[in-house]
Amino acid sequence: MNKVHEIISKYPASQYILACSAGVDSMVLFHFFLAHQLPFSVAHVNYKLRGEDSEADARMIRELCVLHHIPCYERTHDLGEQLTLEGGNLQQEARTIRYQFFKEFVGDAPDILIVTAHHQDDQIETFFLHLFRSSGLAGLAGMHELRGGILRPFLNISKSEIIDYAQVHGISWREDKSNADSKYQRNAIRLDVIPALEKLNPSIKEQVLMLQNTCYHSYIEVYEKAKALAIQWKNQGVIPIMELAEDQTLLVEAFKLLEIEPRFISSIRQLADAENNKRVYLAHNPLGYQELIKFKDKLYLIDDTPCIDFSFTVARVDSLPAQFTPLTFYLDPHQVTSELKLFRGKLRETFVPVGMHSAKTVNAILKDHGIPAFQRVHWPVLCIDDQLIGIPGVSLNRAFTPNPSLPSYLKVTFEAC
Repeated sequence: MNKVHEIISKYPASQYILACSAGVDSMVLFHFFLAHQLPFSVAHVNYKLRGEDSEADARMIRELCVLHHIPCYERTHDLGEQLTLEGGNLQQEARTIRYQFFKEFVGDAPDILIVTAHHQDDQIETFFLHLFRSSGLAGLAGMHELRGGILRPFLNISKSEIIDYAQVHGISWREDKSNADSKYQRNAIRLDVIPALEKLNPSIKEQVLMLQNTCYHSYIEVYEKAKALAIQWKNQGVIPIMELAEDQTLLVEAFKLLEIEPRFISSIRQLADAENNKRVYLAHNPLGYQELIKFKDKLYLIDDTPCIDFSFTVARVDSLPAQFTPLTFYLDPHQVTSELKLFRGKLRETFVPVGMHSAKTVNAILKDHGIPAFQRVHWPVLCIDDQLIGIPGVSLNRAFTPNPSLPSYLKVTFEAC
């Protein structure tokens, strides 16, 4: 078990929250942390699925924590009743409930880690589960030593090693009888599939772990590329259509980092050949993205906040630049007789842009500059009282062009937020 201590030492925390059932894995985890005097507390979920057995599991955890003066947090959730009323996959729903409960303790604290007792045999079972589900590289890579605030220090330890440790140290545990029921896919893999494969190939477990390790390192390489891609998309608010031609695995991971489910990728890729303003609606995106809209050679990520916003600063200067940019307006101070403000919803109002001789609506000016319709609605206009001074990043109203002979000017500098 020296490897376990080495792994934990790599990830120091002010507090570890041990996810404990009454099974041998988590009981060994508990005693390991206790023996090494690590700062920890315990969290246990009682799903009320096995009657008195469930109550006995909870009682054992509770009494163990009292005996050793360890803080214990328990949640009781009638999962059977939930499934009867709402349906769903038992193991998936249990996992969701469990991790939501555990993560309540962590919140935004960077120095608290959830610790689970997943071990090497769990890794092998997970490989086959994901293989059967066609989960791709991310699934075949298996569980990570540390990810999402969850530490798994037993991943290099086999089940038999854990049982040996428990027996040598006199550690008691309770068996979950449902683990012997092959109607659950993971159990069937453990009880039927792997033993059958071992008869054909006695070293199948070692070979799976080697392959899983290869998948893991390949996945990490893909993940880093996907992370860079997702950050770029998020910061810019757009996805260049040419990047939809990237490898499918890379795209899946990049979209997952934006909380966009893989099921949307096919529809998103079809936008590449669609007309302007065609869109894909996204369901329940935790980052607030509501849809992707195609315009020219980009897909725009639309959330529930305005697409475009600007802030501006005003300073007095005594000269004009050799070249002007649409993000800086120079104004005659005598024309600025009240507060400058940014307003939206001015699409139908008109002014004569610098360089033109006839008035155009704000909507037409924005359209001429290639601004998509869904962004025009939110694009602000700089105003003074009821007059339009110009559109930040686009054009100044010709009526506010300053006289080059003025002794000073008001310089308005815009910054996109």
